[in-house]
Amino acid sequence: MPRAIITVDGSSFRIVEYDPKPLEPYEVRVKVEFAAPKHGTETQAISGSVFKNKRWDGELRLFLPTEEAPALSEPPKERGIGNVIVGTVSEIGSEVTRFKPGDRVFGSGSIRELHTAHESKLRPLEELSPEDAVCTEPGHVAFVAVRDGNIRVGDDVAIFGLGAIGLLAVQVAKASGANRVFAVDPLISRREVALDTGAFQAFDPSKCDAALQIKLATEKQGVDVAIETSGAGRALNDAIRCLRQCGTVVHVPWGPKDARDLHLDEEFHHNRPTIVGSQAWEGWANADRSHPLWNPERAYRATIALFQSGKLSGQKIVTPIVSFEEAPDTLTTMFTHPERSIKIGVKFP
Repeated sequence: MPRAIITVDGSSFRIVEYDPKPLEPYEVRVKVEFAAPKHGTETQAISGSVFKNKRWDGELRLFLPTEEAPALSEPPKERGIGNVIVGTVSEIGSEVTRFKPGDRVFGSGSIRELHTAHESKLRPLEELSPEDAVCTEPGHVAFVAVRDGNIRVGDDVAIFGLGAIGLLAVQVAKASGANRVFAVDPLISRREVALDTGAFQAFDPSKCDAALQIKLATEKQGVDVAIETSGAGRALNDAIRCLRQCGTVVHVPWGPKDARDLHLDEEFHHNRPTIVGSQAWEGWANADRSHPLWNPERAYRATIALFQSGKLSGQKIVTPIVSFEEAPDTLTTMFTHPERSIKIGVKFP
């Protein structure tokens, strides 16, 4: 039987066997060769979010109190982990027309040996490397964030938080014509990758006032656009502080949950920045800011094209790469030792 990796709370992971369901007419079975989780989203899914206590009203576009009291002692359930898979089509449903057995594909999926999906949910791998393919989803988020910030040729830019999204935002900003890109993260390994992939300077916010250093490095003017991807209150505050007067902050993550370090009575009030909420996923029914010329599908295809042209790369971002057998132990470090990984890659025999 095929195997998958599951967890209850992210403190440990284990390999289990599962029985694949029969294929529906439009479904495709994929023998997985490579897979990766999405660290921030996986953390939120496991640790919980506002959805535990509130419900989203799509008509009002408001979070409202839940109508039912939450269960007091409902134990967490086992769940899969993983964001994107790469593999070879092994079987197709009777009505599938997009793929045939032997085609190499990629798409959203958890870390398991056999993946089943509707044919519309998969894309041809073509000349993408597995590392680039698993970075297309965070690359899409970074692509939309850069467009939401209206970064133009000659702009100075700061990126706060150098996970996969932040590191890809460095690359997308450079591809968009940014002049200088400043990168901020407390982990030296991530700052080094940022410098290797286009950043002008990188700062450790635990060792210096990163916003002040960016101001000084830009002739005391600040950057035109700051992109915040970490979800930390201090990072969002520093993104505001490092701006030119009337500059733009693009806020990408879900958070911050703790906003004690966010001060809207200081530089925010004096320098009149614009804060833009960026959301690449179409599930929340937000039109692209350039709608109808742009939509999520066009943005995703444009992101893939940047990888294909070599303007974006996941090679230094997908690290470490471990075997399926080693993955349970390595995945635990994703939550406990973030300095040991950026985006974990899992290869299958």
